[in-house]
Parts: sequence; structure tokens; C-alpha cells
Amino acid sequence: MGAVYEAARDDDAFQKRVALKMVARGRDTDAIIRRFRYERQILARLEHRNIAALLDGGLTESGQPFFAMEYVEGRRLDHYCRDRKLGVRDRLQLFRQVCSAVHYAHQNLVVHRDLKPSNILVGADGTVKLLDFGIAKLLDPDHDPADPLTQTGVAPMTTAYASPEQLAGDPVTTASDIYSLGVLLYELLVGKAPFETGDLPVLETRRRRLESTPVPPSRAVTAETVVSVAESTTKRLQRAIAGELDNIVMMALRKEPDRRYPSAEALSDDLLRFLAGLPIQASPDTVGYRMGKFVRRNRLAVAAAAVALLSIIGGSVASIWQTQVARTERDRAEREREKSVKVTEFFRGIFIAAAPEQLGKDVTVVEAIEAAIPRIDSAFADQLWLKTALETTVGSTLYNMGLKKRSEPLLRAAMAGQAALDSGRTTEAGADALYNVAMLEQDFGRLAEAETLYRKSMAMYERLPEMTPAEIARGWGQVSTLMVSQGRASEALDLQGRVVDLLRARLPKTDRALWIAIANYGSALTDLGRLDEGERQFREAIRLAEAARGANDDDVGTMLQPLAMNRLFAGQPVQTESLARRSHRIVVESRGPTNTATLASLRAIISALIEQGRCAEAIPLAKEIIGLRGSELPDTDISLGTAYVMLGQCLGMTGATGAGEEALREGLRLREAVFPPAHWVLADTKSLLGEVMVRGGKSAEGNRLLEEGYRRLREALGPDNHRTRRASKRLEPRND
Repeated sequence: MGAVYEAARDDDAFQKRVALKMVARGRDTDAIIRRFRYERQILARLEHRNIAALLDGGLTESGQPFFAMEYVEGRRLDHYCRDRKLGVRDRLQLFRQVCSAVHYAHQNLVVHRDLKPSNILVGADGTVKLLDFGIAKLLDPDHDPADPLTQTGVAPMTTAYASPEQLAGDPVTTASDIYSLGVLLYELLVGKAPFETGDLPVLETRRRRLESTPVPPSRAVTAETVVSVAESTTKRLQRAIAGELDNIVMMALRKEPDRRYPSAEALSDDLLRFLAGLPIQASPDTVGYRMGKFVRRNRLAVAAAAVALLSIIGGSVASIWQTQVARTERDRAEREREKSVKVTEFFRGIFIAAAPEQLGKDVTVVEAIEAAIPRIDSAFADQLWLKTALETTVGSTLYNMGLKKRSEPLLRAAMAGQAALDSGRTTEAGADALYNVAMLEQDFGRLAEAETLYRKSMAMYERLPEMTPAEIARGWGQVSTLMVSQGRASEALDLQGRVVDLLRARLPKTDRALWIAIANYGSALTDLGRLDEGERQFREAIRLAEAARGANDDDVGTMLQPLAMNRLFAGQPVQTESLARRSHRIVVESRGPTNTATLASLRAIISALIEQGRCAEAIPLAKEIIGLRGSELPDTDISLGTAYVMLGQCLGMTGATGAGEEALREGLRLREAVFPPAHWVLADTKSLLGEVMVRGGKSAEGNRLLEEGYRRLREALGPDNHRTRRASKRLEPRND
């Protein structure tokens, strides 16, 4: 119906790009122009961050209607997920933005009717934008009755994403968009549509869509799917989807509109519950319901099948032994079903308790959970498997809510319970239980205990056949990070080298896990001051990523930053600046201005400028990061503390030692809240603070900090490390 152009203002008032939509030439009939104006009116009702905004409208000099919309520069949703190999959780978060836009439209009495990947774009910062309300429908009874696309016999749609009622020509409601969202979610998870009809004629395609039910998405996963998803094996991806996600998707895809989710918000909320580890609302169709529908559709066939079934039963005595095999599987499935039901019932009780009408006052979900925790021991004391499942679920829920201390006793109890259940056997649940408590130990700064548990869990994971080399490598990478934090950089380097050797032997050069491991190895070498060796590892990792995905891939941008810092420590600040600016150009485009990788590249640019004595350029960039404090960056973000340290360093170099000391003290305070007391970062910060204080005339305290910083760096990193040598050089003016 329409033609869309990129446009810009033709005066000097201000600069702005827009998307300009006009009726296509040769199609400007009265009915189409009426529909075009109708779309414009629909857009005028909608103001939402995930819907492309209407900016202006009017007539051209020749009398053609037009409207100007927000220009959205992004990738269509499915391509964005595929190109970045996003995992299931990241895809669900993007999809929830789509749900938010659709729910808002429904609240404003607008049904989109054409939800599909090409109508959903994702910007560089990860913001979703819903486009093209060209065949949308207003549910407002006062809307234009002459709208040509809402009259009998006219059925605008994209067949692959259309609901059964759209295909059948029945009235369309918001439930139709819920079905289309189900199709979209199915495709995001498994890389293909729930119905595959090939090149069949349209009428046959519609007939099959109306009469058949798709398989659950977990059963549609193929090797091709896994290529574009972070979950790196077919089995792993199937396990990520099977069960609750299957139920969520299949509920959205139910043929009967009144049996789907009541709203896009309800669908989004169920996905949020899944992500948080809470029980979901969706449940699979019951066997009785499906059987009743089948019998009503196929009365004669069912009668004939019943006769055949009687004859089969008559001859089945000889094969009764087969039931023993089936019984074992049935018992296992029944146990899992009972576990799911019990956990769901437990949480339902929690949420009921959180309702004000139950207790006569407002009760938070956290308070309700805490009140219910004692019931786990009393109600399930004789069912260890169920008690352990509840402790794991409730503990993980509290952990994911940031309530780590409250989660600790539950997760520790679950670890002990799972060990008793396993009785020395290796199970994934047992490894998970150890890993959960290891994360707690790490969060609480108990690094040695965390490392012990991580090692035990990794030893179990390695014995599980479904675990991939990439997953094993990630786990051991966590161990090596802990070793560095404990001042055992040499051991960490050895472990990183073994991980790289493992992946080189088992993965192709095109596998992302390989080049990430090589880059991590480069970082470990750099931390130990082996800069030339580290540079070689970084450049190899970048070369592999560029060959597989191109020079502007997000991973390339991310790995350029540590290479830039490697070159800084090697005394090449000009090369550092060039590498860091290239890194920043790539990652700001793919991740947005406040992402961790973007800020890391910006810090590298500032470091290069400071090293070249260009503090006038560095100070505004450091203040740019500090300006994000509170609104975008929490105090625990390492970029914030580093920005204060860099600002203080520059102010001291330019003579503003008082302001420099103040900024460095704030940077030290922020870093002390994040890093353990013995970490080299704190020692380095104290050394820098001491230098500025000596310059400002506070020699006594300044010299004490210079000496403490150097001594602790020497203990943590060794005398030959570049950071230790720099701290030693700061001592030189004092010794003159």
C-alpha cells in the first residue's frame, strides 16, 4: 500500500532524519487513501518507547497524503538474535519488549494484525521498535466504518503468522495478536516457524494450519538451530526450552482464542516468572481435553479404531513384559510431575499469603517467602527429593532477587540434600548445587572456599556427557579468575593455557568459545607482565573472530580493548589510542553507550590520553562516565571507580592536587566496596593517590601510601610486573 523513504529536513532549523511514508504511486484510490489516513490516526494514539513514533503528517504539493515517523536504524528481530548468537534468556528479554509494545497498543484499542520479525527492529542499544500498523484494526466502536480492511470478505494478513480466526475469516480481537506472538516466540527459540508448508497453495496451507497442531518447540530444535544460538549443542538447547517454555509457547498458540493468554502482558509476565525461576501460569493441554476434541472431529475413525484396539488387547498377553520398561519411565515422569506440582502449589501459597486481603495489610513477596520457608522442613521432612527441590528453587529465587544472604541457608541445605540423594553418583543437579554455593562464597569474598566448590562442581560437570567443551571452558575460566583475585596469577595462567589446549583440540577455528578462551589467555599473560606473548594471543583471537564474522563484529570490538591496554603497558600509547578508538566505535554501535564493554573501551582511550599528557581531552571523558552515576551506573560498577581514579590522576597532573586527591579518594572508596582487601587494584589506587598527595605538599601521608601501594603490588604481582614497575617509579621523586 505504501512506499517508505528516508528523509531529512531541508532547512537549517535543526537536523533530523525520519522515515517518510506515502501512498505508492498508482495505488492512490479513495479506499487506499482512506486506509492510509486510518493508519496515521492509529499511530497518533500510540506513544511508547517500543513503538516507532509518529512525528508529523500532511499533504505533498501534489495532494498526496504522507506522514513522518521516527527513523529506526536497526536489525530485524530474528536477524539480530541470529547474528549475535543470543542465548535463550537474552531472546526472551527482547521478546518481552515486543509484548510491552503490543500490550500498550491493545490498551489503546489497537490490534496490530501483522506481527512478524520484519516489522520488529532492534537498535544498537538493544531497544526494540514495533513498526507498520498498515493493516492494524481499531476496536473502538466509533472508528471509521468505511475502513476497507475491516469489511466482510477482506482478510489482510501474513499467513505464516496469522491466527486461526484470521485464516478462517472470523472476527479478529487482541487474542489474534497473542497467537502471532506465539508464532514469533516459537521462531525465535528454534529458528523456524511452527508450521512448515513449503510451496503448498494458499488454501491448502490454511487448511493444514487450521487442522493441525505444531510440535512443542523443544522437539523442533535441529543442528541448524544451534548454529545461531548461544546454547552450543542440540541437547543443551532442547533442555533449555523443554517443559516450561514449551508450555508458554503452546498456550499462546492454542487454536481457541479464549484459551490463550488473556493479554500480551500476561504472556510477558509468565516469561518473567520463567526467567526468575518462579512457577509459571501456563500448563500443557490435558489429555482429556485433546481426546475430546479429537473424538468430536473424527467420530467414525475413532469407532473403527476402537474395534481394532479390542483385537490388539486380545493378543497383548504375550507382550506384557514390555510394561516393565514403560513402568520405570512412567515412575520417573510421575515423580518429576509430582515435583513440579508440589513446587507450584508451594509458590501459589506464597503469593496468596502476599495478597493484602489475606492478612489485612500489605505483605511483600519477600516477606511471604520468608514466612513460608519454615514450612519446607516441616511439610517435606520425609521427602528429601522434594525438600531439596524446594530449597533449590526458593534459594535461587532469593539469589536472583539480590537477597544473597537470605538465600545462603537454603542453597547450602540443598547442596547437602542433593549430596545425600546422589550417594556418590555424578548428577547435573549435584554439580549445579555445588556451583550455586560457590557463587555465594565468591560474592561474600570467601575466595578460597569458592574455588574449592567450583573445582568440585567442574570435576562433576566434566563427567557428564551432555556438557560441551565450551561449557567446561567457561567454568574453569571462573576458577582462574578466582585464582588471580587471590594473587595466584601464575597458576591461573597455567589453567588458562590448558583450557585453550582443550578447545584447540576439540573445536573448529570458527567456534566463538575458542577465540574467547585465547583472548582470556592473553589477558592472563598481560596481567603477569608477559606483554609480547599476551599481544600474540590477542591478535590471534581477533584474527579468528574477523575471519568468522567480519572486522566489525562485536567480539572483535570487545577483544580490541584488552589488546589496547596491553600496548599501553608496553609503552605504546599512540597505538593504544588507535586500538581503543576502533574498539569503542564497534561496541558502542552493537551494545549502546552504557554497556560494560563500551565503557571499558572508553577507559582505554582515557588511559592512552593520560599517558600522552593530553589531560585536557581525558578529563571530559572521565566526567562523562561519572555523569552516569545513579541513573545508569550503580556504585558497584568498576567503570565508575576507575573514572574517579583517572579524573584524580589528571587533575593532579595539571596542578589541581586538592581536587585530584578528592577524586582519587572517592575512587578508592568505590573500589574498596567491590574488590577484596588484598587485590592489586586497591594497591595501585593507593600508589596513585600517594603521588598526588606528595605533589600537593602532603608528603608524610603521601609517601606512606606510595610505599604501601608498591609493597602490596610487589606481593600480589611480583617485582617485574608493569604495574609494580610503575609504582616503583612513582617512588623515585621521593628518593631524590
